[in-house]
Amino acid sequence: MFEDVVRRWGGYPVEPMDVYRDMFRLGEGYLQKHGEPAGEFKANPVAYWKNEDKEKGHFRIMFEDTFEEVLNELQEADFAILNGITYFGRKNVQEHASKMFAMIFDLDGVTDATLGNFFSGAINGGAYPVPNYVVFSGHGVHLYYLFDEPISLYPYIKLQMKELKYALTEKMWNMYTSTEEKKQHQGINQGFRVIGSHTKGDAPEKIVRAFRVNEHPFTVQQLCEYVPAEHHVDQLQLWKESKYTLEEAKKKFPDWYDKVVVKKDRQPDRWRIEEKVNGDNPYALYDWWIRKIWSGASVGHRYFAIMCLAIYAAKCNVPYERLEEDAYALIPFLNDLSEEKPFTEADVEVALECYDLRYCTFPVRDMEKISGIKIGRNKRNGRKRAAHVKVMNTMRNLKIQLGEPVEIGRPAGSGTAQRKVLAWRELYPDGKKADCIRETGLSKPTVYKWWDSQPKPDLAALIKVELKAEIVKPDGTRIPVPFASKNQK
Repeated sequence: MFEDVVRRWGGYPVEPMDVYRDMFRLGEGYLQKHGEPAGEFKANPVAYWKNEDKEKGHFRIMFEDTFEEVLNELQEADFAILNGITYFGRKNVQEHASKMFAMIFDLDGVTDATLGNFFSGAINGGAYPVPNYVVFSGHGVHLYYLFDEPISLYPYIKLQMKELKYALTEKMWNMYTSTEEKKQHQGINQGFRVIGSHTKGDAPEKIVRAFRVNEHPFTVQQLCEYVPAEHHVDQLQLWKESKYTLEEAKKKFPDWYDKVVVKKDRQPDRWRIEEKVNGDNPYALYDWWIRKIWSGASVGHRYFAIMCLAIYAAKCNVPYERLEEDAYALIPFLNDLSEEKPFTEADVEVALECYDLRYCTFPVRDMEKISGIKIGRNKRNGRKRAAHVKVMNTMRNLKIQLGEPVEIGRPAGSGTAQRKVLAWRELYPDGKKADCIRETGLSKPTVYKWWDSQPKPDLAALIKVELKAEIVKPDGTRIPVPFASKNQK
């Protein structure tokens, strides 16, 4: 059992308040008290909780003088999370983050053997920093690293701390410490199950428990010693320096200059993506990510896949109602990925908090890391799309002149899946996606991809022809069309 492993390496159980009192330096005046004037510029931890029988969750501010009282309430909830950061305001939005008191890691795929390997590597080998607390979260463990002094989260400090956390995750999560091959790269704003609260229903541990292992808090520099120099944090560099003067930026980025400097519009831009196969579809990127979830989601990254879906929805101006419907519709599929680790509505509820304009600048590289889903890049060598197309067309024409083989037009057979889906919908206007998947033999992601697509005139004409032909089922059975209506006998 995990407990036996931790005890063998010198750990001992502690009460939840012992951890939070130690982490947030309760009694030392770092946190704001209930009703205390705002002039001291203090901030507070912000928890999130939700009960299974309720549609919406709630945020709770953890004031210093009512911390234990609120903690007791959170421990009674079906789902409650908290992290090691304080915030200004009522929500744990990263933009409002004030100070980081602890860096916390989630290590999944843990067994007695891998946990023993981690402690051996940390204590005997010095390969990893020894955590101050190890928390049993149900199926995995959380590693708490407390700072000797809270870290002020200035804009560039946030970015550097995130890079440090990613690098430490790469270091600590490996083939010896986890049975999960895909690593979970979590941002600094990630929440973790409240100590003393309930774990997931099927977990061997029913209550989240904490064990103290190391009594010495860390400086940022001490954690940096475990990662390459390019991931070290410079606490004196509060803002990322620009390599352009304002005059140079005006010439190089005229649109940005007009928007931000002249018009003083600091809101991040929404994205509008046009996709030829779907016509003018402003939600094409969002729809593409749903297909990526269907084809590439994995057990340890399901929450982050939905979190990225919310970010793409914000980027593409997708209505929240549609995002919510799509996210909850993915629960059965994501839940089926693991019988031991259910994926619940509470997971979706928290992930949807990222439907916020402030996340529109969330980097693609980070989405790829936290979701575990590979995201391809357009390789244009810095060119605009129109210029890149001209270059590629010139290269193709040159290859033709030299007699080299060149692929012209769409690959053979492309468009067949779209025709099948749209032909099926012509026959069954009230049909469901599940029926289309079953009767056409196409995969779920393929059917979802083309379900609402609009065919061009030539493709529409081809569909009319195919409707007089047949559709082949997966077992090889050929069914003449038109099909009988589902309402006909």
